[in-house]
This record gives sequence, C-alpha cells and structure tokens, in this order.
Amino acid sequence: MRLAYLRTFVEVAQRKSFSAAAQALGISQPAVSQQMRRLEEELGVRLLLREGRGPVVLTESGKVVLDFARSTLAAYDALRTELRRLEGEIAGILRLAASTTPGEYLVPQLLAAFRGQYPGVEAQVTVSDTADAVQRVRSGACDLGFIGAPVEGPGLILERLAADEIVLAVYPEHPFAGRKRVSWEEVLAQPLIMREEGSGTRRTVESALMAQGKTLPRESIALTLGSTQAVVQAIRDELGIGFVSALAITRVPPAERLPTVAIEDLTLTRDLFIIYDEARITTHLLRTFVAFARAWARERETT
Repeated sequence: MRLAYLRTFVEVAQRKSFSAAAQALGISQPAVSQQMRRLEEELGVRLLLREGRGPVVLTESGKVVLDFARSTLAAYDALRTELRRLEGEIAGILRLAASTTPGEYLVPQLLAAFRGQYPGVEAQVTVSDTADAVQRVRSGACDLGFIGAPVEGPGLILERLAADEIVLAVYPEHPFAGRKRVSWEEVLAQPLIMREEGSGTRRTVESALMAQGKTLPRESIALTLGSTQAVVQAIRDELGIGFVSALAITRVPPAERLPTVAIEDLTLTRDLFIIYDEARITTHLLRTFVAFARAWARERETT
C-alpha cells in the first residue's frame, strides 16, 4: 500500500471532492481518481461514493480506512522526524492548517524564516476558513493551526501571535475614496463584499458591530467570497466595497493599494493566533517550531 495513496485519500475525505483534493495536492483530478480506484482494488472494498455533482461520501469501510490512514501517516511522519533528530538534525514534516489571512500573509513569512534556519523541514499547509483549520488541529490531521479569531476547544491551546486590523477597502473611483470617515448607515447603502461565514474576518466585523448595537443585514451583502484575495480583486473590479485585513492592503506596492476609509465609532482590530493540542507537541521539531514562532512574532512586533 502506497503512502501517497493514503495521503490522497485523506485529502479527498476531508474536502469531499476529487477536484479540491487534486488542487491541494498539486496533481490532476484523473490522477486522484486513479489512485482511489487502485486503493479500493487493493483493499477489496468500496471507500467512496459519488453521485453526480454532489459531495464525495465515505462508506462505512471508508471511515475505518480514514482512521487508519491518518494514524499511519502521522506515525510515518513522526518516524522520519525522530530519525533525523537522532542524526542531530531538526528536520521532518510540519502539517499546518491556517485560515485565509494568516495563511496568505503571515505563515509564508514565518515558514521562510524557519526554513532559512532549518532547511531540512518540509511544510504542508492547508488554507481554509477558521472553523476548518481548528477542526484539522482537533482531529490530528494537522500539527498546528493559525487562525484569525479566538476559538475555544477542549484540549486546545490558543496563543496570540500577532495583531491585525480589518479595514473597509474601496476602489479608487468610489465616492468614499476621498474621505477619511463614513457612517455605518452610509456603508449599508453600498453593495458589500464579505468573506464567508466562519472566517475570522467576518467574525471580527460582526462582533465589533454587535458591541456597538449595530447589525449587518443580509440584504446589504452583494457578494460573499472565500478568500481575502478574491475580495480584494472584486473591489478592484468595482463590484462593491468590502472588509479585508490590513495585511492584504499593505503587502502590495503603494501605487497599487486600494483606498481605505474608517467607519465612525467602529474599531476593527483583532489578534491572529497559533492553536495546537499540547499533548501532540511531542517531537523536537514541533517544540522547536512553536518556540521559533513565538520569538519570530515578538521580534516582528518590535520592529
């Protein structure tokens, strides 16, 4: 049984889609289908069910194999890490989950710094929304997570890593572009582009509004998108105005940045967190990475 087939099976089971698994793994959808067919032939059971364009569903046998695949892959990754540790090298595989904002704008910088010091480390990062990232850490599918909203869970440790601000971005020709501040009532008169429910950005906006006795009516939302980059592009295309992380605005050259405007009596700040199950931080690699992330974040905030 090939470990690659087990990794592909886990991705298909988690994403409930052959195409999404193929995209995450960087292979073609036919390759995913072929691997799953060969895995089922080797085991002699049906693992996955697909009906039309609906989501992929696990059979009862598939659920058993999923537990086996996760434990086997985790044991194999731990073995590789331990063998390298015995050779005096910090190396191995980091399985990370991240919500969109930290996954797109924070984690890549952190990993670049970490791998600059420990080049023998391979990082596998799954970027989704906050709820999915937390679930991946809770289930053991990923070693650690990076999220943009505080989420509690039994056995999970949540540590603040960095600060972030959510800003209202508009396109350059929008009437708000030349203003410093607008009212919430004025914002509601505009077509709003929002992140999906469950994202850290959306939760931050809704929590801040609730604290001020304000609401976000569904009829004001013109478009809901699944990533910060998609929201930014939709604003550039003048489909509306929207809330995005300040990191998404400041990470582009000044000439290409979208204008931002403050909202009266509304402060949209949040923390970005690292989340993990302390009982699973047992390898030298994971302990080193957590310590490195803390130090890197502290240095980043003081510079």
